[in-house]
Amino acid sequence: MKLPESHLLLVEDDPHLPEVLAELLEGDNIIVTSARSGAEALQKSAERTFDLILLDLGLPDMNGFDLLREMKQKPSLEALPVIVVTAWNSTRDKVRGFELGAVDYLTKPFEPSELRARVRSVLRHKFLQDELERTNRELVTARIAAEAAARAKSEFLANMSHEIRTPMHGIIAMSGLLLETSLTEEQKGYVETIYSSSDSLETIINDILDFSRIESGKLEFESRPFSLRTCLEESLDLLAARAQEKKLDLLYQIDEEVPVDVMGDVTRLRQVVVNLLSNGVKFTHEGEVAINVSLLDTPGRKRPEHAPWHLHFTVRDTGIGIPVDRLARLFKSFSQADASTTRQYGGTGLGLAISRRLVELMGGKMWVESVPDKGSTFHFTVALPAAPEPAGIKLDSLEPKLADTRLLIVDDNATNCRILTLQTTRWGMNPRGVQSAAAALELLRSGETFDVAILDMQMPDMDGLMLAREIRKLPNGGALPLMLLTSMGLKSDHPDFAGAQIGSFLSKPIKPTHLQEALIRLISGTKPGPVKTTHQPKLDPGLASRLPLNILLCDDNAVNQKVAARMLTQMGYRADIAANGVEALDALERKSYDLVFMDVQMPEMGGLEATRVIRSRQQQRSDFPKYKTSIIIVAMTASAMTGDREKCLDAGMDDYIAKPVRLEDLRAIIERWGAIAAVSEPAARMPARAALAAAQTDPESPVDMARMNEFTEGDAESFKELASLYLTQTTDQLEHLEAAVANADALEVRRISHSCAGASATCGMRFLVPLLRQLEHESSAGNLANSKSLCEGSLAEFARIRRFLEDSMASLAAEPVKH
Repeated sequence: MKLPESHLLLVEDDPHLPEVLAELLEGDNIIVTSARSGAEALQKSAERTFDLILLDLGLPDMNGFDLLREMKQKPSLEALPVIVVTAWNSTRDKVRGFELGAVDYLTKPFEPSELRARVRSVLRHKFLQDELERTNRELVTARIAAEAAARAKSEFLANMSHEIRTPMHGIIAMSGLLLETSLTEEQKGYVETIYSSSDSLETIINDILDFSRIESGKLEFESRPFSLRTCLEESLDLLAARAQEKKLDLLYQIDEEVPVDVMGDVTRLRQVVVNLLSNGVKFTHEGEVAINVSLLDTPGRKRPEHAPWHLHFTVRDTGIGIPVDRLARLFKSFSQADASTTRQYGGTGLGLAISRRLVELMGGKMWVESVPDKGSTFHFTVALPAAPEPAGIKLDSLEPKLADTRLLIVDDNATNCRILTLQTTRWGMNPRGVQSAAAALELLRSGETFDVAILDMQMPDMDGLMLAREIRKLPNGGALPLMLLTSMGLKSDHPDFAGAQIGSFLSKPIKPTHLQEALIRLISGTKPGPVKTTHQPKLDPGLASRLPLNILLCDDNAVNQKVAARMLTQMGYRADIAANGVEALDALERKSYDLVFMDVQMPEMGGLEATRVIRSRQQQRSDFPKYKTSIIIVAMTASAMTGDREKCLDAGMDDYIAKPVRLEDLRAIIERWGAIAAVSEPAARMPARAALAAAQTDPESPVDMARMNEFTEGDAESFKELASLYLTQTTDQLEHLEAAVANADALEVRRISHSCAGASATCGMRFLVPLLRQLEHESSAGNLANSKSLCEGSLAEFARIRRFLEDSMASLAAEPVKH
C-alpha cells in the first residue's frame, strides 16, 4: 500500500540521527523534521501538524517520559502516534512508555530496516483510521441532513394537512347545518353527498396527518387510567351501523384473567382497534368480525410490583382474506394487498401502516394471519400497567342476583354463543347454549326447564321472534322470561313483537353491563324502563334557557367563527367573537364570561398562552374583577393529537373539542360544563325582601324561587318547611351517592342520582339537576369515568344551594312575609 505524504517529527539530541533517518525514509514519501530538545519539540508540534513522532527518552532539558505525558495532555496531540526510540531497555521503562500512550517501543541500537517497517506500519494504521473517521463523519453528516430533510418534508406535509383541514371543516360544518334546515328530498340528497364526501376526505387527510406526525417524531402518548372494556365497546359502537348494513355480527371478549382497568393512551389504542375493526367490516360480506383480548403473561406467575401486563389483541373476520404472497406489503405506507383492492374498497393504504407504527411506539408488535376466502386475523400486543383505581364496574365476578340461574342461549353464531356462555358463567349462572331454534324447542319439549332465555333475532329457518311465539305455546314456556338480541335500529315497540311477550330487548353488539342489568331485571320481574336509544337530536333550541351562559368564541378563522356562532345560535346562545388571544383578554376585561371556546393556533397570542394569562388573572380578582372563578375554557383545534390535548389541559383548559366542530359535540360540551360554568360569584347581601324578589328572576340563582313559591303559595312557613325537608333529604342522598361512587357501584349511583335529580327538579334546583342527570346517564351505561368529578360538582353546587336556602330562611325569619 502506497502511503500519502507524511510528516514525521524526530525528537532526538543526536545530531547525526536526523540525516540517517531522512535517508532511510526517503523513498516512502515521509518528510522528517527534527527537534533536539523537549521545548523545541513542543514548539514545532504547535506550529504544524505531524503524522508521527519518534521520541528519544534521554533529552538534555527534560525526561522523555515527562515530554510524552505533556504531549498526551494536549487535545491537539492526544491522538498523535508516538514511537519511543531509546537506549533505555528495562521492562519497567517499556511498560511506563506504553502506559503514557506510546504505540511502539524500539531500543538502540536498532536495525534500520526494522525501524522503517515499524514507522510504515504505524503510519499505515493511522492513515486507515483517519479515512474511517472521515467516512464516519461524512455518513453522520449525510444522515443528519437526510433526517432534517425527512422532518422538513413531514412537517410541511403536516402543515399542509392542517391548512387543508381548515376549509374542509367549514364545508363539513356548513353542510351539517344545512341538513338541519327544511330541504326537499332532492336537496337533502345533494347535501348528504357533500357531507359524506367531505367526511371521507377528512378521514384521508387525518391519515396523512397522523402518518406525517409519526414520521417526523412529533407523536406523543399519554398515560391515564381507562377501562379496556369501555374502549372496546366505544370502538364497536362506531362501526355498529356499518356492520348492521352488511348484516354482520360484531363481537368482543376479554379473557377472565385480563385486568380491565389499565393505564395508557386510550385514544391511540382505540384508533388501532377501530382501524382493524373497520378493515374487518369493509372486507367482510357475511359472517362476523370479533375482537378478543387475552393475557400473554403466564397465569399465576409471580409478577414484579408495578410491572405492566402484556396483552394480546386479535381481530378476526370471515372476509375475503389476503393471499400469502401479498402479506409482506400489507403494512407498507400507501399500500394495500393489491391495486384492485383500492379501486373496489377505497382507502389510502395508510391505516395499517399507522396502526403498526402506533403499536410499535407503544412497545408492542403487529402481525397478520390470513387464508384467502376464509378471513384474516390481525394480532397486536401492548404492555399496559394496571390502573391504581378501578375505572369502571367489575363484570367478571359472581353476581348474587344471578347465581344458580338456569339460562338458555339460542344463537346460530357459535362465537357469540360461546362468549355469552363464558360471560354468564362468570356471574354464577348455569347457561346452556344451542345454535338453532329447533334445538332450543327440542330441549324445552323434553322437559328441561330454564329461568330465563336469550334469543337471537337473526337466525336461519326460524328467527328469534318466531321462536318466541313457539315457546309461548309450550306448557313450560308460557311464563319463561325472554330476552331478544336485535340489530341496531329495530324498534321494540314494533307490532310484530306484541304477541311474543318479549321481556327485554338488547341491541348488538352486546355490552356485558347492559346484559347483566337486563338479566337482573328479567329475573326479578322488574318492568323495564323506556327503551334507551343512542340517537339524540343534534339541536336543542331550548338549551340556552335551561343552561343560560355568557359565551366567548375565540378563533382567527372567519369561516370557523361563522360556523360555531351559527351552531350556538341554533341552541339559543349569542356568542361574542374574538379573533385571537389578545382580543379574548380584552373581551374578558369588559364582561364576565362563563364559557370560552378557545382555538389553539392564532396570530399575536395563541390559545395556550391566553389560557395561562386568564388562569393567572383569576387569582388576582382585585385587579381583574370581571374574571370569574368558574370560567370554563374549552380548546378547539384541528390538530386532534394526543400530545396537543395534554398541552391544552396542562395550560389550564378544562376540555378539548376537535375540529370540525359538530353540533352534537358542541351540545355535549355545554351540557357537561354548563351547570359548573354558570355558577355565579357571591354578591353583597341585599335586604331580605329584595333578595328573594331578585332571586325569582335571577337566572344565575341556584334555586328557581318562582317554582318554590308556586309550591308554597308564598307562605313563609311552608317555604321553610319545604326547604328544610329538601336539605335534610338531599344531604343524606348525596352522602350515600358519594359512598356509591367511591365503591364504583354503578347501579346504586344511578338509583340515587335519579331519585335526587327528581326531587331537585321538583324544587327548582337549576344547576344541580343537570349534574345529577349526567351522572345518572353515564352510570346507567356502566361508565363511572367521570363519576367522581360529577359527584364533587354536585356537592359543591348543593353547598351553594344550602347557603342560599339557609340565608333565605333566615331573612324570612327576621322579616316575616305580610299577607
